[in-house]
Amino acid sequence: MKLTSHATHISSPWFVLRCLISMALGRSNQVLQSYRKDRISHLNLEQDLRVLLPQAGPLMFDVGANKGQTLAMFQRIFDKPVIHAFEPNKSLVEKVLSPAHAGGAKVVINAAALGAENGSLTFNECENNELSSFLPMESSAQNPFKDKVVSSSTTVPVWTVDSYVTEHALPQLDLLKIDTQGFDLQVLQGARQQLSAGRISLVMLEINFVPMYVGQPTFGEVDALLREHGYALVDMYEKIYQNNRLAWCTGLYQKC
Repeated sequence: MKLTSHATHISSPWFVLRCLISMALGRSNQVLQSYRKDRISHLNLEQDLRVLLPQAGPLMFDVGANKGQTLAMFQRIFDKPVIHAFEPNKSLVEKVLSPAHAGGAKVVINAAALGAENGSLTFNECENNELSSFLPMESSAQNPFKDKVVSSSTTVPVWTVDSYVTEHALPQLDLLKIDTQGFDLQVLQGARQQLSAGRISLVMLEINFVPMYVGQPTFGEVDALLREHGYALVDMYEKIYQNNRLAWCTGLYQKC
């Protein structure tokens, strides 16, 4: 009798309506909570960076600065950030980055790349400079940029995060941002000392799920290295989809 009575109750229109209202209110509350400025939203990268780095004067690396897009974002959302930017495209450094930040004591522009070891490498500059990389372009049909041509190749200096931090006697690095078109794992490999010592609070990097460059790391390889050094994935942001699948995004990791 109790089973039958309960089944009749939950199938009644009023009960169903109450459930729907409760669900709607619950979801609305979750959305509202996610947009509170004092907590992680898992939706808005800028908001979450502010929450995770609330202090004034955070120290950060912008590896693969390009035309300064991320650098400008850091200056907008953080309070007096100190930024060391690295860009191997000499033309962008001379014509865009250096003029834009001339005389700025809190921005250091380096015409160099970061990688797994100190030395020099051949850098392939594409007509679309956002696609320039140390790696050759993948010809796979899955690559939306497979037809983009390399306009020139130059030899550029390559340093490591560890050697740069040591040479400049830098303190705790609050944020390491990497966007190097398939070269991100090598940059992390050159930061092993800092990662192992927990001297980098956050790591923000591009993650590719489609084959864009020959030899690019998989998400699993990048994730494994960071987890090996005690970092956990906060979330994935700025997601770009291709054929109903995640193609690339920005991953944000935090030291546990």
